[in-house]
Amino acid sequence: MEINLSTFLSKLRSYNPELHISPNCNTSIKSIKLLQKNQCSFNDNCLYVSTVSDLPKVFPQNTVINLVCILNKTLPNKHKKNSMLNLILLNNDIDLATVFNDLQSVVEAEQTLALNSATLLDSLTSEKGIKHIVNVASELLGNPICVIDLSFKIITHSKDINPSDPIWVELFTKGYCSYNFVSMSNVKKFIEVVHKSTSPVFMSEDKLRIPRIVSNIKIDNKVVGYLAALECNKPFSENDMELVFTLCKVIASEMQKSSFIENTRGSRYEHFIIHLLSGEKIDKITIDERLKFLDLHFKHNLYVMVLVPQNNFVNIPLNQIRNRIDYMLVDSKSIIYKDAIVVIINCANKISPTNKTFSKLLEFVQKNKIFVGLSRCFHNLTDVKSHYEQALKSIELGISLKSNECFFSYEDFTIYHLLQLCSSQGNLKNFCLSSIFSLIKYDNTNNTDYMKSLYTYLLNGKNQLETANILKVCRSTLAHRIEKIQQIMDINLNDSITSFKLILTFTILDYINKTKSYNELNIDDKSSQNNCIL
Repeated sequence: MEINLSTFLSKLRSYNPELHISPNCNTSIKSIKLLQKNQCSFNDNCLYVSTVSDLPKVFPQNTVINLVCILNKTLPNKHKKNSMLNLILLNNDIDLATVFNDLQSVVEAEQTLALNSATLLDSLTSEKGIKHIVNVASELLGNPICVIDLSFKIITHSKDINPSDPIWVELFTKGYCSYNFVSMSNVKKFIEVVHKSTSPVFMSEDKLRIPRIVSNIKIDNKVVGYLAALECNKPFSENDMELVFTLCKVIASEMQKSSFIENTRGSRYEHFIIHLLSGEKIDKITIDERLKFLDLHFKHNLYVMVLVPQNNFVNIPLNQIRNRIDYMLVDSKSIIYKDAIVVIINCANKISPTNKTFSKLLEFVQKNKIFVGLSRCFHNLTDVKSHYEQALKSIELGISLKSNECFFSYEDFTIYHLLQLCSSQGNLKNFCLSSIFSLIKYDNTNNTDYMKSLYTYLLNGKNQLETANILKVCRSTLAHRIEKIQQIMDINLNDSITSFKLILTFTILDYINKTKSYNELNIDDKSSQNNCIL
C-alpha cells in the first residue's frame, strides 16, 4: 500500500506546519517510523518522525528523505536548504507521540480503505448482481445506500432501509422521485453539480434533513445513474468519500454488463421507456407525473416501431441506424433494446405510407435490408408493452409468411396472429368451411380452377364484371362457374355469413400453405400438389 505525501500533509494542516518540500514532489509513502538518534540509513518511501535534537549531524545525499520534525531546538539552516530533504516542521509545543499516532491513523485508514475496496471488487466478481454489491457496501459504510437511474427511479437499495428523510420516504413509497422534489430550486441545482462532478459530493445537514454523500455513476465518461448514501447510523469517516468513489466504479462495471447501458445515450427518457417495455405496472397518474418530471410531451397518436437488421446483410452499427431513424422521425423517442431499435412514434396524425417522411424511412430500411414492425395506433403509454409485442409479432409473421418485403404492419397481420394462436389449440383446417374441401377435390379430379375463380370473386366484393376482367373470361362463363361452385359446395354465395366463412377459410389455407405445408390439409395425394391459394 502506498500513500502520497500530500495525504499526510492534509492530516497535519491543523498543526500549521512549516514546509520545505521539493515543488515537484510526488513521493509515495509506505510506512511511518520514529527516527532513531544518529540514524544514517533511510528509505525514500518512509515518513520519519523526530525532534531536531535527534537528527543526525549529516544526512546521506544518495536518497530523498521525508521527515516530520518537531522544533525542540533551532534547526540548522543547511537542512532547510538540502534538496534531498522533504521537511515538515512543527512547533515545539506539539507532542511527538500525538503526531506519530495521527500519521499512523492515516496509514490505518488507508489500509481499511484498501481492504474495503478489495471486498467491493470481490462482490463484483461474485456474479451475484448489483443488489449484492450495494448490500456489501452498505455494511462497509455502516449506512444505507440507494442507486437510481437517470429518470430518478430506484434501481436497487441496501436492505433494512428505514430513514425518516422525507425524500427517501417518497422514493421508497413510489419507487421514484416526484416532479415536486426535483423542481425544488436547491435540489435541482445540487443535481446539476452531482451530474457534472468528477468525485462524490457531500451534502450537509443544512441543505437536507439527513447528511448524505451523492455521486454519479459513469461508464465511458457518460453518466448512467446516481448513488446516494445517508448518514443515518453513524457519522461518515474521512475515507467514506473515497469508498463511495470506488463503489461507483464497481457498480458501473456491473451495469456495463447490460446491453442497454452499453447503447444508452445517457438520456433520462431512455430509462423510462425501458420501464414501459419491461411490463412494469404503471398507472396513468404515475406516467403523467413521470412525463412531467422528464419534460416529455407526447401527441395523441402513438405507435411502437421495432427495427431489426437482417444479420446476413447489414453491417451498420445499431447506433448509426438509430441516429438516421431519429433524424427522419422528429419528436419520436428511440432506444436500443434486446439487439433491436425500438421507437415510440409520436405524431399528430395517423401514419400513412404515402407520407413523405414515412416513405423516406421505407426507402432507407429497404435499401439497408432492415426488418421493420409497426404496431397499431394507440393513445395511452400504459399500452406500450402490448404494442411493442405487436410490432415484434408483425416481424415474426412477416418473415414466416415468406414475404419479400421489409416493412410489416401489425394491422395487416392481426388475422394471421389469431390463426397462430388458434393453431396451438388444434388443426386449423377444422376452422375452415368444410365444403371447401369438396371444391378442392373437384378441381384436382377435373383439372378445373374453381378455387381461383371463387377466391378472385370474393376478393373483388362479388363484382362479376371486375372478376371476369381479372380472370380474362366473359361474364357468362364466370356466371356459369359461380353457379357450378355453389352446386359443388351446396352453398349460397349471396349469404353474407357464408361469404365471411369463405374469406376466413381462404385466409386459413393461405396461412397453412405459407407457414407449414399444404400437405397438412390431408385431403388426398392429388390435392397436395395443387397450390390453390393465390
